[in-house]
Amino acid sequence: MSTEWNGLMADPAFRDSDAGPSAAPKRDRDPDAGAWPEEVDTRFYASSSMAIPGKGDPGKNCGDWFPHEFCDECGEPHLGVSRCEQRTCPNCWGAWTRRRAEKITRRLGAARYAADEGMKKRAVHAVMSPPEGTVRTLTDVQQGYRDAYQLAGEKGVRGGVVIFHGYRVSDDAKALYNAALGAGTWDEEADGKLWSFVRQQSKRVERGIGGGDWRSLTYWSPHWHILGLAEEFEADDPDAQDGWVARRVRSLTPFKLQKDAGYDDMVGAARYLLSHGTFETDTSKDCVRWFGELATTKFSPEEELSEGSLSVIERKAAEAAAVSKEDGDGFADETEPCEVCGSESRSPIWDAGGALMDKSWCQRIGKEQQRKLSAAFEWAIGDRQPPPGLKHPKTEEDAKQALDALL
Repeated sequence: MSTEWNGLMADPAFRDSDAGPSAAPKRDRDPDAGAWPEEVDTRFYASSSMAIPGKGDPGKNCGDWFPHEFCDECGEPHLGVSRCEQRTCPNCWGAWTRRRAEKITRRLGAARYAADEGMKKRAVHAVMSPPEGTVRTLTDVQQGYRDAYQLAGEKGVRGGVVIFHGYRVSDDAKALYNAALGAGTWDEEADGKLWSFVRQQSKRVERGIGGGDWRSLTYWSPHWHILGLAEEFEADDPDAQDGWVARRVRSLTPFKLQKDAGYDDMVGAARYLLSHGTFETDTSKDCVRWFGELATTKFSPEEELSEGSLSVIERKAAEAAAVSKEDGDGFADETEPCEVCGSESRSPIWDAGGALMDKSWCQRIGKEQQRKLSAAFEWAIGDRQPPPGLKHPKTEEDAKQALDALL
């Protein structure tokens, strides 16, 4: 699977709206059906109190280099980057979406496998949008979750996951996006689609080619995305739905236990939706909830599936979510052979304390390596700190200097 999940959004409807691609036959429709107009001038409390992933502060020590592992053969410490993996972190939000998408794929995939043969396994992506002006406060947002999955159930969704979006991209932002495409300062294949463009604007402003931060390019237009099990999705009827709009975006790729395509599609859809999922700032409240037959109190993959089948789903979900290069978060995961002995066998630095108590192993690696590993271990657990100026190394070279200083 491509590491750029926005690459899945090839449909113009997904590029130009917040809805996502459609596998249905092409037809004329409003790509922003259910969207509130940008002209709504009331400043809602919920809008100013919510944010999307990656637009907060990094966690403590996030991005610092420190002893991360050590070589099992020679005891050489190996350095790595500290990651907070918080959804608000500008460094780690991509890792957060990857982890959450893997869990969503595991649970949804298990439910699809446990379902009876045929259409029971079918899953859809749908959007529930409330009437204009009705969701103003944080309390309204919380009630909106219940209204959204109740309406989804009425339309035929037996259960699934709901992800809240508070914002849509403005017409001005779409114009900037199209202008950037025309000028060659943004490339869809390399840089991503519309929401990727919006997310990157603060960095582009610094280079003199952007048009504002993400808030200035979006407007409050709350809606709830659904990924859930549904044999059929009934026609939309806002008049009978208290003004709500219920729209099926598309059907997900058919699910088969051993086939990658179904897992890739679920991960890709979940990661895209999570990339601008909306949550309250300074709280732990989630923007993801399970409902209906897949509610956490009603469905347990461990109880419904055999151990063998569940292990396949877990492995396939992890493979679909895995990446081999920078994960959109500024960090790269690369395992290279030990620069001292060439071994690829490593252990977490936290295990070094036990290893240093093994006399035969210590005798094999030698006193100098024992001293180096001991210093690295004590630094990692907080018993020793590098001198001022080297306490928070931001590069591998700085971390090496810090370790040398400890020695």
